[in-house]
Amino acid sequence: MNPAPPESRITRSFRACRFAVLLALAGAAGIHPIDAAADAPKAQPAVRFGQEGIDIDAGSLGKFTIAYPALLDGKQQPQHKLVEKKADPNTANLKYEGGAQLDLTFADGKLAMKFAQVPADVKFVAFDMHIPIAFNQGGSWVIGDKQGEFPKEKPATPHLFQGHGAGFKLTNFEGKALEFKVPEFAWLQLTDNREWNWAIYHWRAVVPFDPNRKDLNFTITGSGGTGKTPPLVDELGQAAREEWPGKVKSLEELKADVEAEKASPGRTSQLDPMGGLSGSKEKLGLKATGFFHVEKKGERWLLVDPAGNAFFHLGLCSIGPNEDYTLVKGRESAFAWLPPREGEFGSAWKKDSGGTVVSFHLANMIRKYGQPYTNESYTARMITRVRQWGFNSGGAFSNLDQTAREAAQFPYVAHLPLSPWEGIPRIEGIHEVFDPFDEKTRAKIEENMAKSLPSRASDPLIIGYFIVNEPIYENIPHIVPSLKGTSHACKRRLVQWLEEKYKTVDALDAAWVIKAKSFAELSDMVVPVESKSAKADVQKFTGLFLDEYFRLVAESFRRHDPNHLLIGSRLMPGTINNEQLCRIAGKYLDVMSFNYYTNAVDQELLRHVYQWTGGRPIILSEFYWSASKESGLSGGREVGTQRERGLAYRNYVEQSAALGFVVGIEWFTLVDQAVTGRSFQGFDGERANTGILAVTDRPWKAMLDEATKTNFDIYKVWLGERQPFAFDDPRFKGGK
Repeated sequence: MNPAPPESRITRSFRACRFAVLLALAGAAGIHPIDAAADAPKAQPAVRFGQEGIDIDAGSLGKFTIAYPALLDGKQQPQHKLVEKKADPNTANLKYEGGAQLDLTFADGKLAMKFAQVPADVKFVAFDMHIPIAFNQGGSWVIGDKQGEFPKEKPATPHLFQGHGAGFKLTNFEGKALEFKVPEFAWLQLTDNREWNWAIYHWRAVVPFDPNRKDLNFTITGSGGTGKTPPLVDELGQAAREEWPGKVKSLEELKADVEAEKASPGRTSQLDPMGGLSGSKEKLGLKATGFFHVEKKGERWLLVDPAGNAFFHLGLCSIGPNEDYTLVKGRESAFAWLPPREGEFGSAWKKDSGGTVVSFHLANMIRKYGQPYTNESYTARMITRVRQWGFNSGGAFSNLDQTAREAAQFPYVAHLPLSPWEGIPRIEGIHEVFDPFDEKTRAKIEENMAKSLPSRASDPLIIGYFIVNEPIYENIPHIVPSLKGTSHACKRRLVQWLEEKYKTVDALDAAWVIKAKSFAELSDMVVPVESKSAKADVQKFTGLFLDEYFRLVAESFRRHDPNHLLIGSRLMPGTINNEQLCRIAGKYLDVMSFNYYTNAVDQELLRHVYQWTGGRPIILSEFYWSASKESGLSGGREVGTQRERGLAYRNYVEQSAALGFVVGIEWFTLVDQAVTGRSFQGFDGERANTGILAVTDRPWKAMLDEATKTNFDIYKVWLGERQPFAFDDPRFKGGK
């Protein structure tokens, strides 16, 4: 989950389920004006060609991408994959395996597609388009003569529509809409992908390809809606159109929670000031180094705090305003009330946003406690509260005030200075991955490390440093061969490596089944990777890439901070389930971090990762469950109730801790995401019940009643003194 720019987390479950949807919307589609209310203004969306397809920015209606066409055979199976694309805002040129070519242009509202050299086995052209989960907040659809609302909760069957139809109309809660008209014989499908734990809708259409009709066209227009609609968000930042147990009804009720908080139980006495297990240094023979470190005792790995006590990392991600900020500008009608931008509520608005981004959670805290937001007071208050619930540390993306956390002796994880906004560029097409062979990048990494790490190297509260968040390392072998060497050092290194291996271009051509005239020609050539030898070679080169990547980071890190742990890249399941990657990362990391979203814990997978890394301990660095019926929010991995969220937490944490090599977890997040979506993702931001606190600053008590049972007894489970809790629910058993 990327709770700070750039994307997802792409969302974490988004990538885990991407296998579910590869086909889609018809090539000869048409998008036309909407039959909206007579006073609805026209709202022409901005359309341009992007890396993945035809990008449509329809303002508060959302952003959509019509994927570049897939070519299908007679059984509607993908054939002739897309191997090269050149795009600027108004044109795109695509090339496919087998020689097919497609030129796309966009001008004056018209998208034109011209095919050439299409192989005879291509019988259909298909596209797909994803629709944000936000459309379950009053959105509706029409396909042919069928219509319906986007379901608020996961329906019994994922298919909202399947069949032939002439078009598709998409309307949001404001009445803003797009309408897609498709040609004759198009087969359409509208799907709710929550069936596959992917909080998104998907529109698919498949159209027969006629070799005698190679030009396909459609237009893109829309309507702006009237703005005359009941608000989505009430004055407290809650979902206005939903009801659930514990929903706050008034400002008086909000303020009354202050006294309720004073009655919360205190922290248990068995813990040392940082949250470690008092007396475990002597009992287990652990070392006090003054810093967090890991030790192996028998077959069990332990994370050890600076005082030498065993410390199971029970972290919360995003302590500090982040997920609860939401974009206001352009959809003011969604809100029943907005805090004033000046005076006591000014601190609820995000700095440098120009009064366009607000946190209702901060606004509620201002009303609740009668004080403006400051990071110092926020941090101090939240540390006290989360410790009352048994959490002992700040997780990823937390923004903790230094004075407050030092006064409270509250541990936290940190992030290396490797983000794009810190001058470390990414390789396009490989999410969150930089080029380790690029000399400018290497120099900037060293510069950043030298500038930021030494001043924090003596901080005993830092548990360790993450490298990046959710990189897609598995895309390295697919993307690097397609890059241009003139601008990418990794492509030049690939060509060099191939020349070192094959010696002559003729030998390379024979093995890769290509027709290169020289190694120099390969540098700016999109090199197809189709033969068995080619695929084996790019996997070996990927190993070379990854080794250089992790070595570069580890050596620079340890030069400037020899005291803290290097805790990995917060990998997702589709990335970490790779023996080559784990073996290489294990050479350089102290701890492997895994953003593991699941119901049942797959202990076999975790053991594989542990063994592949050479026995490195693991932190499960991101997970959550949401209960849409009892929160008014949508998205993420769903359970039915807040209590089930707590039971799922217990099952996950205890089953993992009992393995003997998991040394910590991080729940995502402290506060729920905003009803209208987190701000840095614009109008389409994630909006799930991720928090242990609601937007009203009220704890999800039923969830915490269960979670605290684990938090306050975790050391008995971790040290093998009692059996782990098991959630008696089929969804949470036998994970694979």
